[in-house]
Amino acid sequence: MFSYYTSVKRYFCILFCLSLLGCQSENDDKPANMIPQTTMVQILADVHTAEAQIEGQEIYPDTALMIYNYEQEQLLRQHGVTQKQFRDTYRYYLTHVKEMDKLYEIIIDTLSVRESKAKAADTAAGNPTPQISPAQIP
Repeated sequence: MFSYYTSVKRYFCILFCLSLLGCQSENDDKPANMIPQTTMVQILADVHTAEAQIEGQEIYPDTALMIYNYEQEQLLRQHGVTQKQFRDTYRYYLTHVKEMDKLYEIIIDTLSVRESKAKAADTAAGNPTPQISPAQIP
């Protein structure tokens, strides 16, 4: 069960971590096993998609974390990447905020294209996406 409180808490946690990382000096050394940008974009887009699907389910937080960890492991294996490579590459991007911003611009574009394709496929299959008016939002 993910609630509004859990989402807000997660965003504050992310902002706090990013602010701490912003205070560190940048190290220009790229990891020897750094994942190429195109692969990293696909991995992170897949990770965020899996995370959104898990959050949409009504399950206990510890169960959601177990499912997320399993899904992430499967995604990394699918892309031929080790946990260490992923962590080292992600850590590099965390310490190079401008590069991380560029990376996430591409990830957002990738996710937008995926969403458009999914909506087009639903419409073609006769399952139109319901439209919600602003008056329906609590």
